[in-house]
Amino acid sequence: MIEKKDIILAQSGDEDSIEKIIKEYEGAIYKNNRSFFLKGGDSDDLMQEGLIGLIKAIKSYDDSRNACFSTFANLCIRRQMITAVKNHNSDKYKNLNQAMQGEGFSTHEENIYYSYPSLGFYSPEDIFLGKELIKLLTVFLDENLSNLEKKVFTFLCKEYNYVEIADFLNESPKKIDNTIQRVKKKILSYLSSYSK
Repeated sequence: MIEKKDIILAQSGDEDSIEKIIKEYEGAIYKNNRSFFLKGGDSDDLMQEGLIGLIKAIKSYDDSRNACFSTFANLCIRRQMITAVKNHNSDKYKNLNQAMQGEGFSTHEENIYYSYPSLGFYSPEDIFLGKELIKLLTVFLDENLSNLEKKVFTFLCKEYNYVEIADFLNESPKKIDNTIQRVKKKILSYLSSYSK
């Protein structure tokens, strides 16, 4: 059982405490490892990514944020693996990853896909206007989002889903989901008025 003192010692570089935490979370890393497929890699590569996520959790855990270490560690492990898969996998393996993630994953995370057009399709004028829009949108959001909406938007920009954000902010997933919808409506409303 991991105690608060183990985390504090691990953060100060105590190897025994770090090893104790790693042994405690090997099962969580293995469980998450079975949910993903890494193109050009094997299960050991993803286990390493999970371990990196755990080390990041140890280093950045802040007890004052009222989130238990177990929740935070599991989020960091999963986030590191997801990032590794996104960085290494092509669309060729997208369906395999979705199939392996199964029902449990899809009920907690929306499947949102973004397409990034090449800059070659944009003229210098388009790029300039796009940068101006970002500046104006930033000012609009700063003036029109509540404190909670600003926090949620910041986490969304870092690619956290609503369940993870709820854990970080110690709020219910429903409240966070509603907040996300309000933020989206405000952004879409602004973009609609901007394009007129």
